[in-house]
Amino acid sequence: MFIFLRLVLAHLIGDFPLQFNKIYNLKQKGLIGIIPHVTIIMLCYIVLSLPYLNLPGLWGFIFFLTITHLFQDSIKLSYKGTKFGFIFYILDQIFHLGFISIVLLTNLRNIAPLNNHQGNIIISFYNNNLIITYLIFIILATYNGHFMIRNIKTTIIKKFTPYTPFEKWYGILERAGLVSIFLLDKYLFLYISSILILRPIVFIIGRKKLSLTEEFISGLETILSWGIGIVNGLCLCIIKHTFI
Repeated sequence: MFIFLRLVLAHLIGDFPLQFNKIYNLKQKGLIGIIPHVTIIMLCYIVLSLPYLNLPGLWGFIFFLTITHLFQDSIKLSYKGTKFGFIFYILDQIFHLGFISIVLLTNLRNIAPLNNHQGNIIISFYNNNLIITYLIFIILATYNGHFMIRNIKTTIIKKFTPYTPFEKWYGILERAGLVSIFLLDKYLFLYISSILILRPIVFIIGRKKLSLTEEFISGLETILSWGIGIVNGLCLCIIKHTFI
């Protein structure tokens, strides 16, 4: 499970925060454009596995994940813009996770945390499963949540008004806050309520100054954003108290 969590985080970092608009646009041009994106993800795997790169089996598994990601993205490109866009988006991530899960069937599952006799901060951070799991759910709720909402609106609801930069980043930070609150053990519902009432307050106060659209305060937008944030927060809370 130790190396599995770090490979999942590496995949999410490369597939979301490090998939810049320029990289995304390159992907739309075909296989040649997908290679830079896959290379970034491969580097993320290497960085998050750095202490264990002396294991030949790990290099082989990183190569396997890189090739399967290249293959998946090539297939996904064939279905872009279809009415099944949201379904393919979800299936794509499930398959990525499934391929990473294969590591649990290998001897690599026995990789243990690093020894840290000197209290090195970087090693302590790397060894901490709660921090790694928290970062996984933060990315799932924020960047992944943003793409999920867009896909739901464009392929299922068929009604999507482009976000202003403020609306996009407000949603991302809102969901990050909701996930983070679930790390607390006290006054959980009080903190959740404070975040939930913030959106309508921001709309009322900053509607003109921030050029907010009606979409920002719509029932669909708020339910989707809050729902994704709370579901990921609940999953983090369950894992924290059950497995970590």
